[in-house]
Amino acid sequence: MDRSNGAATYSEEQLARYLDHVGYPRREHAPSPLDTLAELVARQICRAPFESLALHYSQHHTLSLDLDALYHKIVVEGRGGYCMELNAFFAAVLRGLGFAVLTVAGRVMGPDGRYTGWSHMVNLVTVDGTRYAVDVGFGSLEPMCPVPLTPGFEFTQIAPCRGRLEHRALAQHTDPSQRLWVYSTQDDAAAPWVERNCFADVEFFPADYAPINYHLMTHPTSYFVQTVLAMRGVWDPEARRVGGVVTLHKAEVKRRMAGGEQELLETLRTEEERVRALEKYFDVVLTPLEQRGISGMTSELRG
Repeated sequence: MDRSNGAATYSEEQLARYLDHVGYPRREHAPSPLDTLAELVARQICRAPFESLALHYSQHHTLSLDLDALYHKIVVEGRGGYCMELNAFFAAVLRGLGFAVLTVAGRVMGPDGRYTGWSHMVNLVTVDGTRYAVDVGFGSLEPMCPVPLTPGFEFTQIAPCRGRLEHRALAQHTDPSQRLWVYSTQDDAAAPWVERNCFADVEFFPADYAPINYHLMTHPTSYFVQTVLAMRGVWDPEARRVGGVVTLHKAEVKRRMAGGEQELLETLRTEEERVRALEKYFDVVLTPLEQRGISGMTSELRG
């Protein structure tokens, strides 16, 4: 770990190992910093799954935001994590590669149509004077690419799905002069836009995320505490971007590729089947000790 510039980054040795891990060594980086950033985002999504596994398959059922612990989990063990783990880790990677990064907090749109408290993390990366939102920790709905902080900017996520970024007040705001960046998605050109999350452009520090992380990994109503999930992108070597996603949600494994309908790959009945699916689709190998961690939990598959 390198802290010489005041912000924690990874060492050159750690960065080289990470770049090999995602299949994008420095010699293949594009001349354009923005193109390099875009491919790093896609490679990260396709290699490090968005997942809640340690909250179910471990003896401790906790998550650490320590950067060395994240490096060991994601690169050495080949695992992933949820939003704060993945985005905190990726911010340290990007800083080590020379990018200017701020981490900011976000809110997530709940099933009741209202935003949560601060419960998400997004990275803001400045390239050639333009600031981009970079989010590698929002699962199958995440942008999949850097998004410029340009009000009204629209882009293709995984076709035909679209994304949009707006700078405006929320319906919940009591003062309509307030502004947040609001991220929405659209399933196709005929579908309505659906708000997914919003974020501020004010830097949050590691100390700010500590209580957020504690709540999300311990509170019984937390979606991550309740749900075994994993999502990983499918790399498109021709387009050099994310070409689809594979998701495991509770007892189902599904795949959605660009231009296609979502396909059910497997319905899982037992823990043995789910453990095999995690290895097959996400390259996550759970030790016998980790597998026993879910025993007796409400998230356990009992056949």
